[in-house]
Amino acid sequence: MKKSNALLGLAGALILISLLAWGYQLFNGLIVTNMRNPFSWGLYIATFAFFVGVAAGGLIVSSSVYLFNIEVLKPFTRIASLSAFASILGAGAMIFPDMGRVARVWMIFLHPNLKSPLVWDVVVITAYLIITFLSVYVQLLPDWKKEGHGFFNGWTTKRSQENIDAFSKRWSKRVALVGLPVAILIHTVTALIFATQTSRGWWNTAVLPPDFVSVAIASGTALVLVISLLAVGREQFEQYRGAFRTMALIVAGSLVIHFFFVSVDLIVHGWSGNPEAKEILHVVFGRYGFLYATEILLPAFTMIFFFTEKGKSSFWALITGSVLLFIGVFAHRMMLMFPAFNVIPLSLSVPGAGIESWAYPVALGQLREGLPVFVSSWDYSPTLVEYAVALLPFGLVLFVVTGALRMYNFVPKKRVVSLCTSRPMKPHTDFNATSESE
Repeated sequence: MKKSNALLGLAGALILISLLAWGYQLFNGLIVTNMRNPFSWGLYIATFAFFVGVAAGGLIVSSSVYLFNIEVLKPFTRIASLSAFASILGAGAMIFPDMGRVARVWMIFLHPNLKSPLVWDVVVITAYLIITFLSVYVQLLPDWKKEGHGFFNGWTTKRSQENIDAFSKRWSKRVALVGLPVAILIHTVTALIFATQTSRGWWNTAVLPPDFVSVAIASGTALVLVISLLAVGREQFEQYRGAFRTMALIVAGSLVIHFFFVSVDLIVHGWSGNPEAKEILHVVFGRYGFLYATEILLPAFTMIFFFTEKGKSSFWALITGSVLLFIGVFAHRMMLMFPAFNVIPLSLSVPGAGIESWAYPVALGQLREGLPVFVSSWDYSPTLVEYAVALLPFGLVLFVVTGALRMYNFVPKKRVVSLCTSRPMKPHTDFNATSESE
């Protein structure tokens, strides 16, 4: 109880700080950020893409359990659906601060441009939010029927427990059948927003959508893994060791696919040898080499570690590997921006002067003494306001997950027979949730 109170308090503090910072930004405009015309997407979009991926991965895990009958993971399908719902809620909230004039968001629905991938991103995010909510709802109905509490469950009083159990199983599979393709689609559409920008060589590649999906499965499964570990506690770790090992292997296997796509993309850029590709690789390995090393080395460590016996069989090893993966994937989202925006897409060849590619400078969008009006690159680093606003999805995810685990049963308890007393041992959860014995 004390632990969940502390987490809810932390979540509330994060949300309050972010809302205050967002209010300051709304009053003063996006000028309080370090984004400018040459660098129009930054921390906000990176955070959005991170949580969209985590959300997609969570529902892919939950849906796959029902569709492919993965028995070992069935105790954690509720947590997988919950993490997906909380993450897509955080992702949806994060996109609003980046819009600037958020009051005009209704224009997307009133006058949608169906040729824009942004419109389809709004569509799939809305659909995904509904699907993840339904996934959590139908899975919790049997417990709500027994315990006599929950929400939107008044109609269950007229039905028997057996009827509600059958309803829950049937609709969980139906939601999973829809949820799996939508989960893949949501991150594919997000990737296409980047990949369809033909003037940006770092984004304009066919491997970006499948790579996004592979990273989503890895990071989403890792979040399910961490929440599940914290929910059952170290005391119950041995009971679910098989499920945790399976999730670790899913994370590691997805990262193998991710690094295959990364290798292919780098080979193509290096092989072409054109000036734009050379400039991109110079920015990636030179100017932002440390951040790119973080993106590569931390997930690579997690991948190798989770393939080892120690890495997938220890409570703290699983949490450590997952946290390192989160840091690496967030760096991956940030590194989407730097090479793309610091390679100016408009260039001119001057043969007589021996210039292969001269980049047209871009208007900064700000007139201030001591600053140039036109620039060919922009040293972007988020301001304190951006960091504060970007706390919003983290606070929302923490609040939703902690609150839900505290109020409802998300991990069905296993009966373990004691050799001394022949009585079932009562499992302990860190979130003080009541639950049903299997």
